[in-house]
Amino acid sequence: MQKSKEEFCESGREPDGAFSGEFDQEFDQKFDQEFDREFDRKSTHDLKWRRAGVEAYLSQPIRDDMIPMWIADTDFGCMKGIVEAVKRRAEHEIYGYCAPGSDFYSAVAYWEKMRFGWDIQSGWVTALPSVVSGINIAVRAFSEEGNGIIVQTPVYDPFINIVKRTGRVPVFNCLKNTDGHYEMDYDGLEVLAADPNNRILILCSPHNPVGRVWREEELRRLAEICLKHNIMIVTDEIHSDIVYGDHCHHPLLSLDERYASKFIHLSAPGKTFNVPGLKMSFALIPNPEIKAAFDEMQLAMSLDIKNTFGVECVQACYTEEGVEWLGRLLAYLEANVDLVCSFIRTEMPAVRMERPEGTFLCWLDFSEYGITDEELLKRVNLGAGVVCVPGEWFGKGGEKHLRLNIGCQRKALETALRRIKDAVG
Repeated sequence: MQKSKEEFCESGREPDGAFSGEFDQEFDQKFDQEFDREFDRKSTHDLKWRRAGVEAYLSQPIRDDMIPMWIADTDFGCMKGIVEAVKRRAEHEIYGYCAPGSDFYSAVAYWEKMRFGWDIQSGWVTALPSVVSGINIAVRAFSEEGNGIIVQTPVYDPFINIVKRTGRVPVFNCLKNTDGHYEMDYDGLEVLAADPNNRILILCSPHNPVGRVWREEELRRLAEICLKHNIMIVTDEIHSDIVYGDHCHHPLLSLDERYASKFIHLSAPGKTFNVPGLKMSFALIPNPEIKAAFDEMQLAMSLDIKNTFGVECVQACYTEEGVEWLGRLLAYLEANVDLVCSFIRTEMPAVRMERPEGTFLCWLDFSEYGITDEELLKRVNLGAGVVCVPGEWFGKGGEKHLRLNIGCQRKALETALRRIKDAVG
């Protein structure tokens, strides 16, 4: 049965009580059984579980019994409709070049309308290998070497890396942290946006790693500043479906026709349905001139080839079955959030963490332990074997933090939390 955006936004649960070692399940156990299933991800060379890859990532040796909670995919099996769609396509026995058809565009339009109340047109859609590739295309198409690109740190580290590797200059509009709650620095943004050398702002919405789901008024204030100073906003909205409690995600371009005419929206089913390896994302660009320039740069970068199975995946994800599956996923993930909050409150009160409003990422602040980033990495990632992303990699404001991926079976999460507690003392 189809659910409206409002129903999803009202489906949240309050945090549970003190952690007891055994998590008190409050929803249908069938859902737990679905997401508690364990999979062997080592034999399939999954990057998250590949020890050699983790050691290269950290430039350090890692324990054999590591618990990988770093890269942002989940350890959950895909919903049946996706598996069946991929199997059907595989049985065709020819895997040549492909292109999205009307079913692809209809699926994207269905999802945006059903989840966010946004009416989109098929002519706005450009299929992409990934959201990161979309950012890369936009930076190259709408700025020049030496131009400033505004990023709001601490933020997903590829944003900064793309800017540097394209010969642009990262310009930092750091988020304001008040006791773990993050807000945008609009006064600082006003100054940066007024500089004519700064051309683009990359927005993370919902925000990775701090877990904020930006309110409508926050997004509008940001957009108005950028419109005023002719700053293009490129939005990474890949976590838009993973939103908890009474929080609602608002696609920036859906809020005002002026925003739709100037900005670029990027998203994908990868985080929601755990299919990033199928390499299919999309841009929504209502302005035909901006879209033409974006598409031309995509061709120039040879990023226009489509993944045969990725096309099938999008069409399977963005369905009524996908709606129902997402509801169960959110219930499981929010229970994982409850577990982390309860454990920290009772077992590690010196760790500070603002309850995430969205994403399956928790942003842990170890500042009160009085240890360096190097020592924190040594104790948790190397000593405890709980592989998290070091906070300093997210730029200014990430020091003495770790990003913990809770998109995993609850048993593994409990073990990881125990290990972290033992490691930091």
